[in-house]
Amino acid sequence: MPNLQRLFVLRAPGRAAREWPAAPLAGILRTWYATALLLLALVVYVPHAGAQLIETTEARIDFQDGGFELGASFDFDLPPALEDALHKGISLYFVVDFQLSRSRWYWFDEKPVNASRSVRLSYQPLTRQYRVSTGGLQLPFNRLKGALQFIQQVRGWRVFERKDVKTGETYHAETRMRLDLSQLPKPFQINAVNTREWNLSSEWKRFNYTVPTNLDAPPPPPPPPPVAPPAPPAMPGSAPTAASGVSAELRAPFAQTVSNVLSPIQLVQPASQP
Repeated sequence: MPNLQRLFVLRAPGRAAREWPAAPLAGILRTWYATALLLLALVVYVPHAGAQLIETTEARIDFQDGGFELGASFDFDLPPALEDALHKGISLYFVVDFQLSRSRWYWFDEKPVNASRSVRLSYQPLTRQYRVSTGGLQLPFNRLKGALQFIQQVRGWRVFERKDVKTGETYHAETRMRLDLSQLPKPFQINAVNTREWNLSSEWKRFNYTVPTNLDAPPPPPPPPPVAPPAPPAMPGSAPTAASGVSAELRAPFAQTVSNVLSPIQLVQPASQP
């Protein structure tokens, strides 16, 4: 029976065959394999440990004026590297992606909607103001926090029309926000690939949406204005009190005296003869 401890035979060029014990060699291979796995785990884990993520706090679809609008809220802080680049004149572009799909058992999933909207954030050194631009809208902000809060709130964005979906069907919706690195200058694009602070993005927020079947129904009437409470009834005139009567009596002689003194008849007529 051959010796199991001498299975590995290595032959060097120009030298005689040399046998290596199997047990120590297997231990070396196991150690090397474990070290390689540990290094690979560190390489994969480190970027995600310090990754800058955007948190999605709200996502919904509302039917307004014959179309469907996305309402979403995100939360994030601008990393120091991005804030420094912004103050140096580099514009940052934040993109909101939205997708709508419907499962079909007989074919591939239907994807009727795939939309994106870009928001530009810039800084004006002369006025020391931040400017947010989306479409034809431009808004100035004195503080960076106010500009970021406006970007984080997505309201009134019409993502699809009524003709794109079927009433009563349930669709799978998903949305996310990310920093568009392709809009950066070329030197910054190269640096952003190896820098975690520049990889600012959120996970896909997935939710189901069922298209209402009563889209043709007129919108409910607005609530009536509140009715003002009735005015309190007027209080009846109170009878003169004893104090008011006494006061009138005290004023009467004085009024009579004044009228007698200042009467124009007495001033014109001559004094009567005795």
